[in-house]
Amino acid sequence: MEENFQPFTTQLLKNPLSFSDLVEKGAEFELDMSHQNHTSDLGLDSESDYEDAEDVDNEELRSPWTHSFEELRALMSEINEHIYKRITRTGHVDRDAVPIKARVFVRYSGYWEGESAPFDSSLLRGTKFEFETGQGTVVEGLEAAVRTMRPYEQAEFIISYKLLFGELGCPPRIKPKADALFKVEVIDYSLIGDAEGIDAIPKEDRDKFCVVYPKAQDLHLHGKDCVKRGSYRNAVTAFERAVSSLNYCRMANDEEEHKQTELLITLNTNLMIVYNKLNKPKRACIMMKALRHLTVDNPSCKALFQEGRALAALGEYDLARKAFLQAQSKQPENKEISDEIISMNKRISKYKEATRDLWTRALSVNNSKPEVRKTAAQLEKEAKEQDFKDSMEDLIRQFKNASDQKVTFSRKTFSDAQFDTTCKLAKEYNLKLTLSPVQEDVLTLSKPDVKSA
Repeated sequence: MEENFQPFTTQLLKNPLSFSDLVEKGAEFELDMSHQNHTSDLGLDSESDYEDAEDVDNEELRSPWTHSFEELRALMSEINEHIYKRITRTGHVDRDAVPIKARVFVRYSGYWEGESAPFDSSLLRGTKFEFETGQGTVVEGLEAAVRTMRPYEQAEFIISYKLLFGELGCPPRIKPKADALFKVEVIDYSLIGDAEGIDAIPKEDRDKFCVVYPKAQDLHLHGKDCVKRGSYRNAVTAFERAVSSLNYCRMANDEEEHKQTELLITLNTNLMIVYNKLNKPKRACIMMKALRHLTVDNPSCKALFQEGRALAALGEYDLARKAFLQAQSKQPENKEISDEIISMNKRISKYKEATRDLWTRALSVNNSKPEVRKTAAQLEKEAKEQDFKDSMEDLIRQFKNASDQKVTFSRKTFSDAQFDTTCKLAKEYNLKLTLSPVQEDVLTLSKPDVKSA
């Protein structure tokens, strides 16, 4: 027998509800009676502006309408025969409605007719919900409703069962042949571009700027979307393909040449950012050479800042400081640039001090023996390795004295040298360090088995 939701009572599910599963193959639901907070990892950045589910006010989850849908439809505007809409907060008028091929972030709650509690809500998972339009990852009716909205807009929709879960539904929670009321907020969206569109250009048109340029813009958008999701290697591929396609074009006039140059500057600047994130400073410096050519040796503040970071990673502290100073001349009030300059000054001072100390010790031992001078990068590397060893040894000592029998961590967080150091310390403290045969990234540090007497 179907259970009824009680007014003002939040019903949590043990597992999140997937619209696509419901439509394609159905799903079973189980209530979480433990009243614990369960969140769903949607692959978003941890810097979320939204509170956990346990902090959601029940009033916010309550249905805005508990009377008949027929009465509510009379207060709404008809979008089409299957969707009715009522705007409760106007969106940004200077932004277009959510388009096709966009990554959109929403908060939503869905209600059955006459019921005050939602059958599903992103608020219960403590996060905003993200999906790509045009990919069929949510039910047709919800995407169609979202596509009518602008960023910041809040609206209510009555959506026909024909665009939701069909005639069968998925009892007991998803009712058969049931229309639903959705309360939706569009937080924002970003264009994701078409990564494959450039491949569809006929071979004879691949040198025509008017044909290639829109596709290169799509690749640029796709690359930016990859960066937002932390997929930096895919971002590099998209940006580099766009650069290559633009460089192959023949320009018909000055206007096309100007548009090509502007997009190439943007793409190469983005490549510098991504290469720095991938710890490939040499590639970032190569991109800077292209930018200096494109800008007639007048790169942007952003490019100079990224060049400074790349040079610092290469141990070229004086050159890095020079790049940061050039960036500061373009944006004197930028605190991030000022902080980098202060950091460079400290590194240079530390390097000079270490160099003096090294030569003093070398000459005091034997003036006749030449000493190989270490670079700033080598000295900094040695200092970082020693800091890591000291920190890891302290953690291992605390673990050995604690009551816990094992602790796990990710192999990816350590370089090869740091991993070797950890192995040696584990052996030194008579601990066991093992790599999971199932999850290759998982390392387990455990104490030796204690045999009972």
